[in-house]
Amino acid sequence: MCCSTLVGPVQLKRSRPCYLGTSPSVSCKRADSLALTTIERQGTQYVVEADIKAFFDNVDQNQLMAFLAHRVADKRVLRYIRRFLKAGIQEDGVYRASDRGTPQGGVISPLLANRYLHYTLDLWFQRRFQPSYTGSARLIRYADDYVACFKREADAKRFRIEMEKRLGLFGLEIAPEKTRILAFGPMAQQWAKEQGRRKAETFDFLGFTHYCTTSRNGKWFRVGRKTISRRLSARLKAFKEWLRANRTLPTAEIMRTTANKLRGHYAYYGVSGNSRSISNFAYQVELILFKWPGRRGKRGSLKFEKFRLLRQRFPLPPPRIQVNLW
Repeated sequence: MCCSTLVGPVQLKRSRPCYLGTSPSVSCKRADSLALTTIERQGTQYVVEADIKAFFDNVDQNQLMAFLAHRVADKRVLRYIRRFLKAGIQEDGVYRASDRGTPQGGVISPLLANRYLHYTLDLWFQRRFQPSYTGSARLIRYADDYVACFKREADAKRFRIEMEKRLGLFGLEIAPEKTRILAFGPMAQQWAKEQGRRKAETFDFLGFTHYCTTSRNGKWFRVGRKTISRRLSARLKAFKEWLRANRTLPTAEIMRTTANKLRGHYAYYGVSGNSRSISNFAYQVELILFKWPGRRGKRGSLKFEKFRLLRQRFPLPPPRIQVNLW
C-alpha cells in the first residue's frame, strides 16, 4: 500500500514509506496509527528517531522554488510564493530580510515545508534507499516529524548515516542529541533484560512517548503511548499563568474557558492507551482551580465543600478517550 492514498488495509509484502505531510484529509493520529501498526505487525525491531535542527529556518528557498516548479506551472503563483518567502520579518521595529527558511507562523509555511521534505527525504527513501535494504523498512512522516522502522539493525544504522548525508545536500542537518537508533519491537524488552536494564528504550513522536508493553492478558506485544512529560508540564504551567492573570474574571467565564481548554487537550491527547495521562492532567487542572480562585478573597476563603458545589454548578468535561488507534 502506498500510504499517500490512505485507503485499504495495512498489509505489505514490501514496506514502503508513508509520507502523510499536511494534507487536510489526514491527521497526525493517522500517522501515529500507522507507526503503531508497522511496529506491532510488520516485524519492526529497530526505530530511528530523528529530528531536523531548526527546520523551518534552514529551508533553502532556491531549492524549494525548484521543487515547486515541478508541480506548479503558473508563473504567477510561483512569483507570489517567492514574494512570500522574501517578505522578511520585523522584530522590535527592525526589519530583517529573509533569504533562507520559511516564515514560521506563515499560512502556507507547513505546506511549503512538506513539499520540501517530500523531495529531499520521501522520494530518496523510496527510490534510492528502499531498493537496497535487506529487511522490512518504513518511513513515517507527518510534516517535519518522522520516524523510520526497520527489522534489521544494519539497515537502521545505514539509514542513519545516509539520511544525514542526504539532508546535508539541501542545507539541513539533524540534531545529534535528538537523533538515535533504539531497539523497539517485540524483542526489545527481552534484549533490555539481557543487558541488565529493567525496560526497553522509548521514543517520542507527535507529542507522545511510545514504550514497549503487552496486551492485557500479557500474551501479545503492544506499543503503549503517553503524553510527553515536558509537554504535560508546559500545558499545566500555561494554564496556571492564564488563571493567575485572569482570576478576577467572573467565575462562570473562568469555568467555561477551563472546560474549553480541557476539551482541546482531550481532543488531541485522548487516544487509546493514554487515559492515565489525560486523567492526571484533569486532576492537576482541578487542583490549580481550587488554589487560585481562593486568592481572590481572604486567605482560605474557598473551602473544599464550596469548591465541590462550584464544580456541580459549572461541570468540567471528564477525561475520556476520543480516538481509538488499535
